Amino acid sequence: MSGLELAASLAGLVSLGMELCKGITQYCMSYQGAQKDIELLHEDTNALIQTFESLQNAMQDSTLKLELEKSVAHIFSACRERVASLSKELEKYIEPTKAQSKRGSISIKARIFYPFQEKGVQKLRDDISRINEILQQATGSVLIRQNNKINDTIDRIHDSGELDKIKDWLLPPDFSTSQMIASDKRSENTGSWFLESEEFVRWQDSPCSLLWVSGGAGRGKTVLCSTAIDHLIADSEHQRSSAVAYIYFDQTNQSVSQDHNRLLRSLVQQLAAQNATGSIPAPLKSLYSRSQNGTRPPMTHDLTNTLRHLIETFSPCYLVADAFDECKEKQAFLRLVNTIIGQWRIPQVRFLVTSRSELSSELPNRSWKGFTLSLEESNNGDVRSYIETTLESPGEPLNAWDPERRKSIAKSLIARGNGNFRWVACQLERLRECSTNKDLDETLEGLPSTLEETYERTLAKVEESRKSSICHILRFLCFSARPMRLDEMSEVPAIDFEAKPRPKYCSEKRLVVGKAGYFNKYSDLFSIATIKAGDEEYSELRLAHLSVRDYLLSTKILTSPVSYFYITELSAHHSIAQACIVYLQQFGTGDQLPTYEEAIFETPLTLYAARFWFHHVQASIKAASQQSSVATAYPTGIDTQQATLIILIIQFLTQLLGLLGVEAPVLMKSSGVKNQLLDLNQLCVDFLVSQGQTQIRFFDPDTPWVEKPRASTTPGHAGPSPLYTAAQAGFLDVVRQLVRQGMDINSVGGRFGTPLQAAACKGYTDILLFLLKEGADPNLRGGDYGCALQGASRYGQEACVKILLKAGVDVNATCGEYYTAAHAAAFHGHAHVLKLLADNGADIHILRPRDRAEPLILAASVGHLAVVELLLSLGADILTRDKDECTALDHAAPAGFDEVVKLVIAHDRACLKTSDRLGNTALHYTVAQNFPSVVELLLQNGMDPNLGNDQGRTALHSAIRTGNIEVIETLLRYGATVNKKDLEGWTPLHLAAYFDKPEVGQMLLDTDGSIIDIPGPNGYTPLHIAILRTNVESVKFLGNRGAEFTNCLRVFDAIDGAAMLRNFHMNYISPITGLRIAASYGLEVQLRDLLEGEADINGTDEGGRSALYYASRMGKNSIVRFLIENGADVNAKADDDESFMDFWLDQDIIDLAYKHGYIDRPGVLSDEGDRAKEKLKVDKLFEYLGGKLPADELASYQFQYPQDS
Repeated sequence: MSGLELAASLAGLVSLGMELCKGITQYCMSYQGAQKDIELLHEDTNALIQTFESLQNAMQDSTLKLELEKSVAHIFSACRERVASLSKELEKYIEPTKAQSKRGSISIKARIFYPFQEKGVQKLRDDISRINEILQQATGSVLIRQNNKINDTIDRIHDSGELDKIKDWLLPPDFSTSQMIASDKRSENTGSWFLESEEFVRWQDSPCSLLWVSGGAGRGKTVLCSTAIDHLIADSEHQRSSAVAYIYFDQTNQSVSQDHNRLLRSLVQQLAAQNATGSIPAPLKSLYSRSQNGTRPPMTHDLTNTLRHLIETFSPCYLVADAFDECKEKQAFLRLVNTIIGQWRIPQVRFLVTSRSELSSELPNRSWKGFTLSLEESNNGDVRSYIETTLESPGEPLNAWDPERRKSIAKSLIARGNGNFRWVACQLERLRECSTNKDLDETLEGLPSTLEETYERTLAKVEESRKSSICHILRFLCFSARPMRLDEMSEVPAIDFEAKPRPKYCSEKRLVVGKAGYFNKYSDLFSIATIKAGDEEYSELRLAHLSVRDYLLSTKILTSPVSYFYITELSAHHSIAQACIVYLQQFGTGDQLPTYEEAIFETPLTLYAARFWFHHVQASIKAASQQSSVATAYPTGIDTQQATLIILIIQFLTQLLGLLGVEAPVLMKSSGVKNQLLDLNQLCVDFLVSQGQTQIRFFDPDTPWVEKPRASTTPGHAGPSPLYTAAQAGFLDVVRQLVRQGMDINSVGGRFGTPLQAAACKGYTDILLFLLKEGADPNLRGGDYGCALQGASRYGQEACVKILLKAGVDVNATCGEYYTAAHAAAFHGHAHVLKLLADNGADIHILRPRDRAEPLILAASVGHLAVVELLLSLGADILTRDKDECTALDHAAPAGFDEVVKLVIAHDRACLKTSDRLGNTALHYTVAQNFPSVVELLLQNGMDPNLGNDQGRTALHSAIRTGNIEVIETLLRYGATVNKKDLEGWTPLHLAAYFDKPEVGQMLLDTDGSIIDIPGPNGYTPLHIAILRTNVESVKFLGNRGAEFTNCLRVFDAIDGAAMLRNFHMNYISPITGLRIAASYGLEVQLRDLLEGEADINGTDEGGRSALYYASRMGKNSIVRFLIENGADVNAKADDDESFMDFWLDQDIIDLAYKHGYIDRPGVLSDEGDRAKEKLKVDKLFEYLGGKLPADELASYQFQYPQDS
């Protein structure tokens, strides 16, 4: 039989077999309940149906189909004959039973009507069983592979959910929108020359290579880059082993973070998402685990290492970065490039970078070569294509001109464009305004020669009435702290910057309608982008191109007629700071304040102003210190004495022109830096004194991570004073002025307690010295950290610590969250500060009362290797224990800190013999986490895997719940005993049945198959436990491995069965770290510290339990409130489907949860959902048990368990 014939015949056999089974099933259903042998025939037929269905599903997979055809070739004839014979036999009885089938079921007295006699039924059963046996033997291995594929798919789906969770933790910037926008700008064949160029082809073919593409502003680098990315992505679709990751440096789009750490996060996330198996790559899992399962942000060096390991998993691996010249952290990025190409030398990596600058100027001393390509002449063809495509596009206004006119337009633009896309785009805008032949001819004849001249002409056309508004809006867009929305920028015209004595807000001048039209008039300068963020859609105002910013900040504009628009960093930040403060001052106090929601819609600039006003004041102060008065105006050779004289003359002339009502030139204005700062400082003082609390409704600088702060002050603290806010923000001159006005220098309020402590925490030494000189008490108690020394130590402010120690503070003062300054420095990893404290008499052996923890234990618990090394060198005892009798090893190992574990063991191996007050060792805790390398480390160093705790449970018992296969394999490899019982009789296999881990059970039985029916608690076998828990998959697994089903339902007779399981559940080891331990113990200050460090408030442990869950379970209502108000997900569920609402909560907390979007789900605050869910599980269980138990035994429990359980 040919392959084609066999394939068709196999499909026919499956189809015929399904029809046969359907007929037998229908016949059996007609006589259901009347005779036992008919019921057995029905069961046998169902088993054959399952085999045929499996074959049918497998035939959908082309690979498995070929294997099936080979498998059944030798048994095909015999199987087909048996099926055909059965079909003919069935036909004898179909007609006689049609009338009888309408009766439903009949009693045993009706047996005379059965067309089948007992002997005939038995023959049918034998034939069906034989067909099933033949098919199972021939195709069993193929069907197992099919099942494995299904399981792999399920695993991938599970991993995709985990990957989403890790992505939420990474918070990588998304460059896909930038790529899409750049791609949309391309015309057909744009960049084809680049893809075919010798440089690009050689770069693709060369191992560990870099291609650096350089070109001036407007040369189309970004469009060319997008062309390359699309080309590489298309190539990678044909190579499953390849990957492409890209980043766009774009200072006109601040929606995308330019922070180097976050750029690394994006590269890591992009590569991880392209893993060929669809699962989470091991390097990313390791990164997540080492960051305490997402409770702290990834460190830059960890991200770099993870990136290396991910690159190594692909071949080739393309990395693309556009517009390097716009990168804010250039040196960090160049180090990364040099590391990847020059140090790692991974053969499969290819790096493409575009930039205005050349490679030789950016990395002149590199030890490796790179491919380079200049765009100065190379892209003329692309510009020509862009012009011609635009002119011929349907709907293009210029397409309305006749062909000769269009040809004339193209010729002029091509001739004068010189390969500059941006210049061409600007001129097209001008030409679209032409309506007559004369207009068109004059415009073409008078085209500007450069981009700078283009911008100059646009600025010169700005109406006098709009000059001030446009200038200040440009300042915003050049130096804003985040992207600006169109609605926000529409408020700027309402600020009168020329008003005396200070700027003021005039609501009647704000843009109300036609906002987009206001800016579209200056399309060379501005662009409007539509942004979609979740369910929200809004418009963003941006600079049309980075070259706009370049021109406004360049010295070229100073000698032009539009010098009014010249921008410096100082003038921009000064202007924005004024705008923010003046805008907030419009609200006054009390009832005049809008709510948070009202502010978003009615006064759009409020949220930006409240969050960033002090940022722009700080930036103004910094810029002023760096900007020398009229430095740009001094000719070369001017000495200090001459410069001073020039400054005095310019200041005099500026004042004279002001008196005459004449505006001073820009160069003369720049000499008024000091006056600018004096005005700004006074504005700050007035604002803080009269309305300083206004901003807290919209943004609280004490809790900057909270998007929507509470209207009240930080819980547990009085409101901050103006002096406190000024000290926290680093405004020295404002602090001086407030002190001169008599403000209380030792007032207590705010998160940091006192102005002195606020300055110490933030590292403002000048303010700290001033406050101490003015009489501030350095030992005054208050705030999260109790005193200034602990606060400075917590933030690692070494210079401030020195100043405070010199001022005579008590180095061992006990107060605040961490108890002593040494504890604070140790917990946050500031070894240099801890050494300074110790040198000045700090006691490193002090036990913190609440948990009896020394600094050593705190440092080990968060993995600060350098601090642990320092403390051990200073004489810290490695065997010191906290209140739970846990050592540094017990804290470091479960958190996955390999290097700390190695250090601790090397220092004193006696730590391997310790156990806590419940008899648990470090191994007991570590196996419950996802750190197989640490488990291996402990076992390698001699830790006993069979040592039981006070309940008799070994490390293997502890490992079952999370079910980490690698951890369990490691324990078994080091001799863990699988049949060891705890004091209640639980073996690891019982636990695998309890937690429904059939894959773990498989490993245990492969080690020792004799434990399949081992009696445990109350004499229950693992099968009993699985049935009692209605864990259907475990029941099936144990059944397939030969577990004894006789009397297995007797467990339902034991009233205490469920209670016994619940008690065990509550006693189970569940080590927690980071946010979750802080939540469990009610440590609100530590929670704030972790959130300030960008910890993920919704990070979970291996069981899917978040900090909110732990706070609720431990009855910490105030912490539950804190977490909800700080953005915790109120709808998050653990892996066992529990949520924080499953525990006893105060009514006001429940109300708060609903206010923050909590959605009722079945089973919460109601038993109905639980009962429905349980009934579904029970139905599945009894459906399976129907093939294993006698009907009478099954029937006696079938309808009782859901109610009695």
